[in-house]
Amino acid sequence: MIRYDALDALPVRSALPALYDALDSPGAAVLVAPPGTGKTTLVPLALAGLMDERPARRVVVAEPRRIAARAAARRMAWLLGEQAGDRVGYTVRGERVVGRHTRVEVVTTGVLLQRLQRDQELAGGRRGGARRVPRAASGRGHGGGVPVGRA
Repeated sequence: MIRYDALDALPVRSALPALYDALDSPGAAVLVAPPGTGKTTLVPLALAGLMDERPARRVVVAEPRRIAARAAARRMAWLLGEQAGDRVGYTVRGERVVGRHTRVEVVTTGVLLQRLQRDQELAGGRRGGARRVPRAASGRGHGGGVPVGRA
């Protein structure tokens, strides 16, 4: 049971159409928004196609700390009405909570760097490579992104 009430309350939801358009165009997209707008929780779910009829994709989200990676994955899983390890999972040093159907995986930056050293395209044995999209943690020092305001 997806918790649409919680998802609809996140201000970044209004920027999703512009983000989809930017990602469908050549190049990269940078999402710039204040903390608490849904960059970490809503955007990965939307990009993975877990909220609507969009194509299914695998999304890897990088967080700087283990506790942040676990918390983000648990929050996204809660929003989908699931436990971490179903469609949303996480990998931190010494702990991997993912399943066969995991489409969003939250990892620490250390885990991501290890994966990039082994497989620069992050194909991971799946057909086709992953599309890398830089993620701005805040609006500081980044221009030309998809802006999101607080509602």
